[in-house]
Amino acid sequence: MNGVASPCVDVCRMNAETGFCDGCFRTLDEIAAWSAYDDDAKRAVLDRVESRRQGARVVMIGESFEATLSLPPDSIRHFATLVDDRNPLHHDEAYARASRFGALIASGTQPTAHLMAMIATHFSRYAQPLGLEFGIRLTRAVQANDVITMRWQVIEAKWKASLRGDLVKLAGGATNQAGDTVMKATATIVVMPA
Repeated sequence: MNGVASPCVDVCRMNAETGFCDGCFRTLDEIAAWSAYDDDAKRAVLDRVESRRQGARVVMIGESFEATLSLPPDSIRHFATLVDDRNPLHHDEAYARASRFGALIASGTQPTAHLMAMIATHFSRYAQPLGLEFGIRLTRAVQANDVITMRWQVIEAKWKASLRGDLVKLAGGATNQAGDTVMKATATIVVMPA
């Protein structure tokens, strides 16, 4: 006997608007396949069910994702040139070495752009995301040859009929290879079904 119990509460009525059972918040496919799922798959469904109970339809509350970004000097120079950031801290190694940073640093827009783009990349794998608002605080300079790890987590999501998608709030940020926080971030997006 499997150890993960069915979430069925004997209210078996499919909601045409949400596509979920009004009782257990599973889809028809999840209900039909339940007995064939192993315990890990059942727990994954239960996680989605809990998120749906809290109001999300497309994303999963607690969902998280991360990526790494390496910043060699040529990348820093190239990006700064692309965005017309002429600060010598991004272009001139001698100037940057003599500064308080001691090396080239990335334009603040470079790690910020990558952090924001992660959201679109992640959610577009299964849905249609659209950014609405971002709050990013730069807490430490990102130097040439740093490798930063960027992370996001869904902290809130509610279906918004007028947007035809989940209104999603995320918390995120980035750390460098030494574990120092280089960015803290928040985002509000809408994630629509694919």
